[in-house]
Amino acid sequence: MPSPGRSLFAQLGSYLRRMQDHNDSNSCFTLSQSQSILTVDYGNEIGGFPLFQAHPLSGPVQIEAKYTEAKNGLESPSGDGPWTFSNGLSNTFRVETFNVTTPGKFQSYFIQGGLRWQTLRLLNTDGSVRICGVGIRSQNDQTPISELPGSFESSNSMYNDIWALGPRTVQQACIAKDAAPSTWQITGEGVLLRGQQSAQSVVGPDFANYTMSFSTKIVRGGTGWRVAGGMLGFGPSFVITSSNADSSFLNTNRTVVPANKLAVAYGYNLVNQTSLEGGPASYYPLPFNVQEGQWLRVSTRIMPTGYDVSINNISVAHVPFSALQPTYNFLGGSADRFTGTWGFGPYQDQVALVKDVTVQAHNGTVIYQNPMTDASILEEYGVMPNKHSVCLDGAKRDRLVWSGDAGHTLRVVSASTHREDFINGTLAYLMERQISSGEFAGYFSMSPALGQSSKYTSIYNSVGLQDYQMIFLNAFARYYLNFGNKSFLKEYWPQVKVGVQAILPLIDTSSGLASGSFFLGDGNGTAASSLFVYTLNQMATVADYVGETNSASSWRSVAADVRTAINEKLWSDKLGTYSDSTSSRNQTSIASTAWAILANVANSTQAESAIAALSTLKNGIGYKTNSNSKSSAKLSPFISGFLLEAVLQHSRAGASRSSSSSAVISTLLSQLWPAMITNDEYATGTSWEYIFPDGRPGLGFYTSHAHPWGAAPTFALTEYVLGIQSTAPGFAEWDFQPGVLTPGVSWAKGRVPTPHGTITASWKMNSDANEIAIEACAPRGTHGTIRLPFTVKSYEANGTKHSVDSKNFELKVTSKECLRIVVSLSKAL
Repeated sequence: MPSPGRSLFAQLGSYLRRMQDHNDSNSCFTLSQSQSILTVDYGNEIGGFPLFQAHPLSGPVQIEAKYTEAKNGLESPSGDGPWTFSNGLSNTFRVETFNVTTPGKFQSYFIQGGLRWQTLRLLNTDGSVRICGVGIRSQNDQTPISELPGSFESSNSMYNDIWALGPRTVQQACIAKDAAPSTWQITGEGVLLRGQQSAQSVVGPDFANYTMSFSTKIVRGGTGWRVAGGMLGFGPSFVITSSNADSSFLNTNRTVVPANKLAVAYGYNLVNQTSLEGGPASYYPLPFNVQEGQWLRVSTRIMPTGYDVSINNISVAHVPFSALQPTYNFLGGSADRFTGTWGFGPYQDQVALVKDVTVQAHNGTVIYQNPMTDASILEEYGVMPNKHSVCLDGAKRDRLVWSGDAGHTLRVVSASTHREDFINGTLAYLMERQISSGEFAGYFSMSPALGQSSKYTSIYNSVGLQDYQMIFLNAFARYYLNFGNKSFLKEYWPQVKVGVQAILPLIDTSSGLASGSFFLGDGNGTAASSLFVYTLNQMATVADYVGETNSASSWRSVAADVRTAINEKLWSDKLGTYSDSTSSRNQTSIASTAWAILANVANSTQAESAIAALSTLKNGIGYKTNSNSKSSAKLSPFISGFLLEAVLQHSRAGASRSSSSSAVISTLLSQLWPAMITNDEYATGTSWEYIFPDGRPGLGFYTSHAHPWGAAPTFALTEYVLGIQSTAPGFAEWDFQPGVLTPGVSWAKGRVPTPHGTITASWKMNSDANEIAIEACAPRGTHGTIRLPFTVKSYEANGTKHSVDSKNFELKVTSKECLRIVVSLSKAL
């Protein structure tokens, strides 16, 4: 391997770097033995197709490109990857190699998920090359923060920066339809596959004890396949490598893929998925030289003790089960070592053709055949071009449409970019994937991948966490409240109603609490049960809108019963808060506190006490998930987002400052989220998935640095600190209740986009804290209500003075009206 040499650093700014004239000396750099690395900083998160212009100065050269979100990923041989949970219509690997033989434009075949940092490294020790116009061709939204439909600005500059994390995150994690092409290329010779996580056939999940055969021609490096695997690829993974050393890239890792060998591992790939533990690979020498450019017939037979692999009817290896150690399995895998589907995908930088796939039962009967030359295989193998505008869980991985993440994500979109296509596109994508029968009939897929067909929802079988069903239903209700899309509601209401009915059996008849499998906490616990109450009440409101009063009444009645059960069985006078669950009565959690408040399970006294009790969960810059968490455990911005909303809601409703609420808000907004901004080593201008108590990313390289589920402050600051919330579908009616008690803020202003136009609003507290100046403009077809929970002695509205003696001040803003008022309080806050 050549010496890295000195690094040439190019600061390209926080905008998308487009191709530039290769004669522009300001965008061109020469890489040579003495200066072999170009480091590019895009300033903020960006994703798309990497590209550059190259002009060899000394004959053919090879250039390695490396990508990462956090800067220290540049020091890792694999960048901050690979990502191997699913094909995901993007590059599995965070390193790729370009063979530059002639001058020209070079662009990756694959989308690179979110990144901030990139290097280009010259691999030839005696070569040199002129590089120009390095950049990312992206179809992601690049609208500057200042030009978005929604905005937030306050006296606290850190809060403003935190608000901006959300829109930048959804700009990168939300993928427009037709912006993600298939990763498979159909040709007359078969399907051309480049080094990528395998994609699996939907035909074979229940097949067992079979022999899978296919023809393959290695174009470069090797070819890869699976048998007896899960739909997302977990299971045995096989790669054969060619003997053509002269065509190999100089950076090929011969420890992972030695020449002329069969490599086999059990898991998602031959290597670990970054910091997630993986099992070792086993290697078997091939009995003859495998040449590139020649067709091979490869067969893998599932046997009682392992897998028999042959090439051109010549036995290559018997791979015993004992050689295949299972690895970290997050999203489900094959049923056993004998049962499961097959798939195809070469290793990093490899390219191969695959055709004429045949599967035979143990008795020799042909049970599957496919020439692999027709576009229909894209649907069968789950690699269709993306035809929906959807929001993913993260910009770089897992590239899945998680239903539970939608709860935060779609509210961030609504408050900032206001891309309704992403909101209803995500909802529709999941609605189309409702389970039709079986144990989870009525549930919606929890985490379908890009490229998968809704036709095979039952085969992909993505359900799992039952609180994600509830959060998704709430996202649907919130969409109607904010956008008032009656046609969308009419189209999907029958499915939504079935989805609500599907969660009703979660109630444990003996405890009256929600039981099941939950991300937020244990079954028969406060968090899931309170979320259940919240969900039923939200869906009852939607039922009212469609005129189904019987359903609305029934759901509210069930919610009331569960609310009573929570307070009777889970409120702890000893803890001064809610217990985690009936089996963990001496523990509490931030999710329990958050959802008890949001669902109005807790009265104001209980809410104040529960917020005060959060001090026992304080851990570094945030709060432990629950009492049982270790002090070194990662913190969750996702769950902390629910907590932030709950405490802001409680604080804003009060007539005086609460020291407990102020302490929690300050911890979250002045310590937890700022860590995503202030450390430039890790900052990407976007919100993180997890974070350690000391402020580092919470899962190492695996951490997603552009995860919308961590961006709750965007909508929370808009709704509770600025103080604008919809109270009737499509913002036909809205409230403006300024969060004047929020610590660290003396004024706020912003724009709130609605289907009728933009609400503009502002508030400012005077230095004596006894006067509030408020401005609000209502779009045509809407009216708002300014609310203050304080005793007001007088106010001036558009120059006219009024006397008043009210403990709860209210004033209407009518359609097309701009109202400027100054409110004088009876006493300073």
